[in-house]
Amino acid sequence: MSIQWKSKSMLVLAGSLLVTTALAGCSSPSPAATDSKKGTTPAGDEKPFTISMMNLSVLSEPPKDNDPIISAVKKLTNTDLQIQWVPNGTYDEKVNATIASGQLPMVLLVSTPMPSNIKNAMRTGQFWEIGPLLKDFPNLEKALNPQVLKSSAVGGKYYGINRARSLVGDGMIYRTDWLNKLGMKPPTTLNEMYEVIKAFATKDPDGNGKNDTIGLAEEKSIRGFKFILAATGGGNVWEIKDNKVVPAHESKAFVDAMNWYKRLYQEKLINQDFAITERVQNIDNGNKGLFGFRMGDNDFISRHSELFKINPAAEMDTSSLLKGVNGTKLLMDTGMSGSFVIPKQSVKTEAEVRKILQYFDKLSTKEGQNIFEWGIEGVHYSVKDGKADRTPEQAAKYAAEVIQMQQAMQISDGSLAMEGTLDKYTAKFKAAKKEAAAVSNIFVVNPAAAYSSATYDQKRTQLDKIINDARVKYIMGELDEKGWQAALESWQKAGGDKVLEELNKEYQADPDKGK
Repeated sequence: MSIQWKSKSMLVLAGSLLVTTALAGCSSPSPAATDSKKGTTPAGDEKPFTISMMNLSVLSEPPKDNDPIISAVKKLTNTDLQIQWVPNGTYDEKVNATIASGQLPMVLLVSTPMPSNIKNAMRTGQFWEIGPLLKDFPNLEKALNPQVLKSSAVGGKYYGINRARSLVGDGMIYRTDWLNKLGMKPPTTLNEMYEVIKAFATKDPDGNGKNDTIGLAEEKSIRGFKFILAATGGGNVWEIKDNKVVPAHESKAFVDAMNWYKRLYQEKLINQDFAITERVQNIDNGNKGLFGFRMGDNDFISRHSELFKINPAAEMDTSSLLKGVNGTKLLMDTGMSGSFVIPKQSVKTEAEVRKILQYFDKLSTKEGQNIFEWGIEGVHYSVKDGKADRTPEQAAKYAAEVIQMQQAMQISDGSLAMEGTLDKYTAKFKAAKKEAAAVSNIFVVNPAAAYSSATYDQKRTQLDKIINDARVKYIMGELDEKGWQAALESWQKAGGDKVLEELNKEYQADPDKGK
């Protein structure tokens, strides 16, 4: 998932936090907090530690206060979680409004990539640096991927507790029952994918005698674009050409990917309103059986559980393997989906920071990972022969109650959770990610992930909008290649040239570049 942010609140954030930053280290540790000095588990009779938090609800209906998973987390971590859930579509506005009010929670979810106003506030000491403390919280330290942690550092310092995600971020999700009916196989190349999408749109795969199915379902963020770009030979945000950092959007491969989408749009094989379609609409349309192909994170296959209730004969599958011009490639994902950060305005002492880190450390244990991977024993799974197992009823309850909380709160990759028998669709997306990750040299890395550009931090929203808007217009036929080149020039003049200058300065100074 991505969270769109605005940088206009940078000065507001600085003003609201700076006043209180000087007070952050003045208070002495409270007696109740001293047990967490070395990350130890609190005593059983210790009063639960209250943590206020702002988090994103991945579904339109946010979790209830008595949500069973939240209750289990509270019990495990001995905390009183006071979570303000905000829907995805309004999260950025709510965060900015909260910043402006000066009433920040103790833990705040921030997006990937990190907003410039948050990064600037970190540089001026308005958020707690957690790097030096991680050694005292071994479960948490182990849960945080070092490579991902490095790429998310600000000024070489670690501030965020990242929500872990697979490095395999993209894939195809398709109706296998439709493929079988049409006598087709899952696509392995771009041309095969085009033929499947065309058939899904034109050959009545649902058998209702009407021309009412969509070939490819897309949304305004164009979730599948990275997957197609990898197949056309494109780079991951940035590329290295002639020993310099250059934007991936300036490549021929980027235009080739746009042309692939443009063909679908012209032939009406993609939803014609994709530019204004929200993700939740696509999920709903998939559950209604209106389309048979989409791209994005593989785990979205499990979001279509409602489809199987409506149509028990429906079958879906997923894969991240697609052979392109350079073989089977994927643009390596960030390995995270947002980070939890701790404002000094709300958390005054290191002792309180340690209590918060203790909460995340407990979530990173086997017991914590079990909650998000399996749910609650007897409700979402049972134990048979020492392994977790689910009935169909438990699997449905897991999909309804656990998956959202897993995406919202889990910070580990779930690798410590107990073994068990997964429901069919969870097993499918996990197998697809594992299969792709095992392919030699599959990942195209972002070569500038660890570098910083102050201009990009400040102007990212504006610069990204220039490219994203032009990309949509190109796909819809409102821009030709000349118009696309004009958009690239606008990007450069709006600050892109300065961004490249700053990134290349760090790249040339990096002794490990190219390794």
